[in-house]
Amino acid sequence: MTKRTKLIRLVVNSVLLVAIVALAVTVYRAGTQHSENEPITPQLASEDSGRETAETKEPMVDAGTDDVEADLKEEKTAKAETKEEKKEKPKQEEAAEETAQTEVSEEEVESTDAAASAESVETPVIETNFTEESLMNWPLEGQILLDYSMDHTIYHPTLDQYKCSKGIAIQSSVGSPVTAAANGTVTAIEDAADTGTTVVMDMGNGYECVYGQLKDLNIEIGQTVGQGTILGYVNEPTKYFTKEGSNLYFSMSKDGAPIDPIQYLP
Repeated sequence: MTKRTKLIRLVVNSVLLVAIVALAVTVYRAGTQHSENEPITPQLASEDSGRETAETKEPMVDAGTDDVEADLKEEKTAKAETKEEKKEKPKQEEAAEETAQTEVSEEEVESTDAAASAESVETPVIETNFTEESLMNWPLEGQILLDYSMDHTIYHPTLDQYKCSKGIAIQSSVGSPVTAAANGTVTAIEDAADTGTTVVMDMGNGYECVYGQLKDLNIEIGQTVGQGTILGYVNEPTKYFTKEGSNLYFSMSKDGAPIDPIQYLP
């Protein structure tokens, strides 16, 4: 073989080699671009989507769990508070009842104290200590129709006779108030034929006084009254004093013996 022929083959082989290399490079480049532009395969997309879904769901699940746990905590707290309120309610009611009872007790004590104070003010101690030197008040004002007389007889118009008189008859209109001539304790209330409704009072030290021809009494047996207290009112005269007219019969005694009341009246 000639040198020319070898040279030609060498050139041809070189050209072919270059062409092959160029084709290979072209194919490689085309494959690389196709790989870059080719869409993700369904399997890979599915896997990526699954991963994204899982990643997306996990926060949602976590967020929901947190909300549920928060709700449960709030519900437990509310129940606990409700239980505590139920426990505290009876205690509060008991405390309120105790406070009310204490207030009522205090009010009762205050009321009792006030009543005791009022009673002590309204009912002072009344002494019955009448003596020879004591003076009485007139039980009412009026003219003396019959005078005291135990040492001689005097004329009684209604009876139309002369007889002794243990007391005095003071003229007054029906309904006139009769007051206590001195401090005394009521020992008897009688309905006598001659003096009608009659009150006997103990003035102390053996002294007694008698009020006759009364009505509408304001006193009772055992009651101690002070001087000037209204005992009752003048009544219509009994049949023993019809001609004398309405009057108060008033008498006194010392240790059961009659004494002249005029001596102790101003």
